[in-house]
Amino acid sequence: MAPVDRGDDLRRRPPALAPSAVLELLWLGDQLLRPQPDMPNRMQALGPERAERLARELNDFWGDGHSAGVGELVILADLSDQLFATDLDGLLPSPPALEGELPDLGLRSEDPSDRARFIERLGLLQRRPKLRARYGRLLQELWAPFREEWETKGLPQVLASCHTVARRMESGTALEEAVPVVGHLVRKRAGWGLMVSEAADRGRLALVPSYFGGSWSLWDLPHHLVVGFNEGADPIAALREEGRLLAPRLRVLGDPTRLSLLLYLADRPTSVGELAARFGLAQPTVSAHLHTLREAALVTPRKEGSRTLYRAERAELARLLRDVASGSGVDLGS
Repeated sequence: MAPVDRGDDLRRRPPALAPSAVLELLWLGDQLLRPQPDMPNRMQALGPERAERLARELNDFWGDGHSAGVGELVILADLSDQLFATDLDGLLPSPPALEGELPDLGLRSEDPSDRARFIERLGLLQRRPKLRARYGRLLQELWAPFREEWETKGLPQVLASCHTVARRMESGTALEEAVPVVGHLVRKRAGWGLMVSEAADRGRLALVPSYFGGSWSLWDLPHHLVVGFNEGADPIAALREEGRLLAPRLRVLGDPTRLSLLLYLADRPTSVGELAARFGLAQPTVSAHLHTLREAALVTPRKEGSRTLYRAERAELARLLRDVASGSGVDLGS
């Protein structure tokens, strides 16, 4: 792919453009754990019993209340130069072992809590070979029923998408026009736009068409910033995906009492007992509301002597409001 003139848009160094079997597996894992009604139910290939068991094992794998997925394998693939492999033979059932200390993993595309979780889990996989082997076997079982379809149908379709995008870019089409989802991401969040622009400048940007996947994905990996996209996706699928991601976060604020507690905590750190007294609520009720707000990363606890004080995470609340605004085209600065 020939480079094009440098300008103020995203026409810089030509990005990598290639299939990725591990990112296809990432999409399958996401569909297993978080089925989406507007996407094909590919999990039928597993059968209901196997799908239920695999979902349960992935949900319980780490034992920390947060499900496992394929994200750790994607990071390992990038670190071991296997991100663009068209099969998973080099990654499964034995994921590569990292040597020495963990490098800077990037992961700026992730929430701080998710980024910390990835780092912790990669450390565990590095130190515990048996855990790494069990993780690999579990993901191999997920991949096995889809491997033939990927090789016979998916890979040729993705390669055709690569050629289509390459021809667009070789003709001088700007990146955000050659791959419209890039323009969507740039408009969606300023931080993402900056990441894409920097990655394009430094030759780290990778465009990965998907076969099993939805409309878009963004991964800031150690060696690449990956934009996944589906050429044949419904044009409004991105909006549906935004709605799917935003709805649970907004639902947290849908309870008047919970929202009142959050607004109170935005002004002053407070203990559960003090909140209960101020609002005339039972302490278990307040604790339940705080648990929900913590799950959404909207409040955090802090020990002060013998007391635990909760405070609102203003930055996270601001990010949620910005996400809603950017998805609807509203400029909060106007």
